[in-house]
Amino acid sequence: MASISTSGATSGARKPSPRAPQQARSRRTRQKLIDAAVECFERHGFEETTTAMIASEAGVAVGTVYNYFNDKREIILELFDRTDREVADHVIAQLDPASWKGTIDPRDRTRSLIDAIFHAERLRPGIQRILWAQYFKDPEFREPFEALRNRIRDAIDAFIVAVDEAGLCRSDLDREMASFVVLNAVQWNSSQAFLNDDPAFRDAAADATAELVARYLFV
Repeated sequence: MASISTSGATSGARKPSPRAPQQARSRRTRQKLIDAAVECFERHGFEETTTAMIASEAGVAVGTVYNYFNDKREIILELFDRTDREVADHVIAQLDPASWKGTIDPRDRTRSLIDAIFHAERLRPGIQRILWAQYFKDPEFREPFEALRNRIRDAIDAFIVAVDEAGLCRSDLDREMASFVVLNAVQWNSSQAFLNDDPAFRDAAADATAELVARYLFV
């Protein structure tokens, strides 16, 4: 698969990523580069940002960037891995029937999870836009994104089975489509709400989405 250089041109086979730093000082430098990249991506956009800009923002030499990342695209992939995966892992764990069955009303669990997703402000709106743009532009970026979505869909499917066994699922619910519909409704609504700077709007959107999902799934 072709790789993308900092100038936007494609090159040959993608180089392996530099080894993760083991020493505390190296880890701090790597994090400084990631923070600098976020600032540059938000200020200039992903396409216009160069490794020289990132290095300047971080206060290091350009060569230092390449000690930790092959290119700026790897930084975006890491931002995705750190943010969306962290949220997804939390959601998957909370959907696990073993974590709530017999002790918690699944309707309450659903509302609390949706609220948590809507308020997972680990990245600023500018970076959220870039992540979505890369999803549509970059096949290599799409692969981990879709793998994560499939994990969440499997967790939703297991959740729905448990809810059905508890007699709380709508009898006419389309079991084949339910996880797809729920995942896309929550993901799209939360991503759009996140781009709104008004916390009250996000609260209202979370409440409305929770109500939508509850009416769709439960008796």
